Order: sequence, then structure tokens, then C-alpha cells
Amino acid sequence: MDLQLRVPREEDWPAILELAHRSLAEMPDAPRQDEWMRNRRSFAASGGIQEHFVAVSEEGIVGYVAIERRNRTLEGLYRLFMVIEPASRSTVGTNLFVELRERLIRLGAHQAWMMEFEADAGFIAYLNGMGFVRTKTVDLDGRIAVQLKIDEPFDSLAGVYRA
Repeated sequence: MDLQLRVPREEDWPAILELAHRSLAEMPDAPRQDEWMRNRRSFAASGGIQEHFVAVSEEGIVGYVAIERRNRTLEGLYRLFMVIEPASRSTVGTNLFVELRERLIRLGAHQAWMMEFEADAGFIAYLNGMGFVRTKTVDLDGRIAVQLKIDEPFDSLAGVYRA
């Protein structure tokens, strides 16, 4: 699959939101992602996002990644937001993780973490396969979520190459 990675444009946000909805579609009682999109858009303008990009194929936007650093006192700690077209996780996801790894290294990251709904077991299993480990479980407005982290030097991605 031929992918182009680029910074999101204003007109991309509806497609990113739709991608977020599709990525949760298999999850029971999946939450709406409107707040997610508002937070990403406003966070981009606030300067908290260090980097973010979309993956575009001939089908359109098939992935979105944001690397955030909100807490300036915790050096090297970054939060990741990622949505990937579910049917393309193995191809798009691998390409995005290669790029994500390189960007985290350039930023000097020591740890990156994500929060995912526990009911999205398929994506959590995928993240585990990419080297993320579960660190805690939390209640997010009545839905159970898990925090996952990965530490530098991000060795689990060292053998992954672009397709």
C-alpha cells in the first residue's frame, strides 16, 4: 500500500473523526468521538502537540497520529493518540509505527503512553504486539480504559521496516 504522510489540513478533520468512529465500531457501546476531535484540534492550536500527521492512501485518510507533551516538568514523557483503519492495521499501522518511532527518537522521548478503551481488545492486542505494555486500568465515565506505555529505545520497533 502506497502511503503519504503529511500534516493534517483543516478539511481533514471530518475524515479523521469518521476514521475514529470506524476504529471503535466493533467495540460494544462505543463512545462518540466528537470530544476527541475537538480536543485534538484545540490541542494542535495550543502548542501541546509536538507532531501530528495523517496517513493518506488512494482510499483517503487511513491513519492519524499525534504526539503530545502536556507536562513540561516530566522530561521525555509523551502521550500518543492514534487511529488506524481497522482493516489496515497490519500494513498502515506498521508504517505509522516506524515513523512514530523515528519521531519519538528525534524528540528525545524516554517513554510514550496511550490510553485505550479495554473493550477495544483487538487494538490493545495490536499495541502489545508493537511493544506497549499495560500499566494501569482506569474508569473513564463508566468505561474501563487501560494505560499502555513503551520505553526507549523502542527496541520492539527496531526490526520493523517500511513495506
